[in-house]
Amino acid sequence: MISAGLLRSKAVRLVASNAQDSLGLRTDAFTPGAFFYCDVRNPSAQEASYADGVAVRRQFQLRARWTAVENSGLTEVDRVRVEGRDLKVQSIINLDNADRVAVIECEEVA
Repeated sequence: MISAGLLRSKAVRLVASNAQDSLGLRTDAFTPGAFFYCDVRNPSAQEASYADGVAVRRQFQLRARWTAVENSGLTEVDRVRVEGRDLKVQSIINLDNADRVAVIECEEVA
């Protein structure tokens, strides 16, 4: 179960584009879609080598109502914008397979 008082942050689904570039790869364009309310948790951050330097990789965990996430159409291909951050979705978990709480594991590379 998730307490409604924890659902303070508005998360917007950023829908991945279906367009392809000249190499046949998906373009990096995302358009805003449906939204849902969630609880944001920031369990860890670490430095990692990224491209030509060092970047901070922050892991986030979003908890929301399963039906709200399902109705928004969120998948692991999409991104989520919450509290001014664009997060890459790593996984979407149906907690205890009870169709009540969705746990969305996300990552931000800054």
